[in-house]
Amino acid sequence: MLGLGNSIIQGTTLSGISALTDISDLSIWLKNGTGVAVEQWDDSSGNNNHVTQSTSGEQATVTGGGLQFEGDNNDHYDLTTGIDIGASNPWTIFIVLNMQSYDSQNTILSKASGGNALFLEMQQIDQIRYRQSSTSAVLKFGGTEHFPLSSKYLITIRKDSSRELFVYKNGSLLTQSSSTGNPVASGAFTADQFGGRSTSPDRDFDGIVYEFALYEKDLSTEELSNVHAYLTSIHGL
Repeated sequence: MLGLGNSIIQGTTLSGISALTDISDLSIWLKNGTGVAVEQWDDSSGNNNHVTQSTSGEQATVTGGGLQFEGDNNDHYDLTTGIDIGASNPWTIFIVLNMQSYDSQNTILSKASGGNALFLEMQQIDQIRYRQSSTSAVLKFGGTEHFPLSSKYLITIRKDSSRELFVYKNGSLLTQSSSTGNPVASGAFTADQFGGRSTSPDRDFDGIVYEFALYEKDLSTEELSNVHAYLTSIHGL
């Protein structure tokens, strides 16, 4: 059928799913426009894994149904329950975002007590960095500015059970160019902080997060396609 996965009828995408919860092993879902406030963004996965921040000076601003983080303000949130994304545990992360600057690396997830060693971040306009041990995986994508500023897009990051990382933009797999440390070295990493790194924190995210979801598995080709179709349709990407 023409347009499958790219249309909306009465608020439901023609993607094979009507919500991200239709796919199993969804650990956290920060759903656009749902339960979002400066002090807490409710988890819509059913696991009550909300992200919270009680300190007013470190709270983001509600924008476009999501949260706008200011990198100079230490804006960050704590997960109610940490998620084990280390070792050979597979996972798939989806984040709809709009980057505002790369003045510092932009942390998505980290371990607050990890001594700055454990994180997933948007590093530059053509790089993403992940570390679950003392050795980082630096994912490089040459040829163009894949992660530009002031533009809304969907980024998907997958880690399979062999610890190899894959990145997609708006549902299309990106070709890595001269990446290092991939597959990533094994190590423990329980992610419990969102938008900042460590107790300070540093490397604060600078931009808007419109939606975020993490599955504790490597999604199948069909599942991946369905989530991509759902999110790109919902966000008009």
